[in-house]
Amino acid sequence: MECAECRSAGFTMIELMIALALVALLLTVAIPSYQSLRQEQMVKAATQAVYTDVMLLKSEAIKRNRTLQFIIFNSGTSNWCYRIHIDGSCSSCSDSCSSIEGRKGADASEYPGISLVASYSESVTNVRPLSISPRRATLAAGNIAISSGTYSMQVKTNNVGRVRTCGVSNVSGVPAC
Repeated sequence: MECAECRSAGFTMIELMIALALVALLLTVAIPSYQSLRQEQMVKAATQAVYTDVMLLKSEAIKRNRTLQFIIFNSGTSNWCYRIHIDGSCSSCSDSCSSIEGRKGADASEYPGISLVASYSESVTNVRPLSISPRRATLAAGNIAISSGTYSMQVKTNNVGRVRTCGVSNVSGVPAC
């Protein structure tokens, strides 16, 4: 006796192939968008880290009534780093230097694919210090450019101590420079 309603449950081969084709199409569209979003977010995160550390160092300079330094090593290379310099020696990325509230600086390894270029004058080869005076937290005018691919932001400083961030190209939700 045959039963017209006794079909086996499950997918047919055609339904499975259609589902796989749709998944492949979605992945083809989504992966490049995800990579682009990730790259933009890495630029924003690195910029925010630099901005936060400069602002922290400004307040520490006033609190300690001493000139403190934000030192950028290997600016423009793939192994850049920056350090917060309070006391002791700080002459390279491998130095532990000093820290404020656990913050010592950042390395290129924390932000893969990110380029950091500082406009401050070199004190010695590949060392660009930004000195922060305790009197009104003044510092040198210049900028630190952070970029990856088509995304670029800057942390800008001026002589009266103002520090701000802005987008150079393609960064959404950030004021233009």
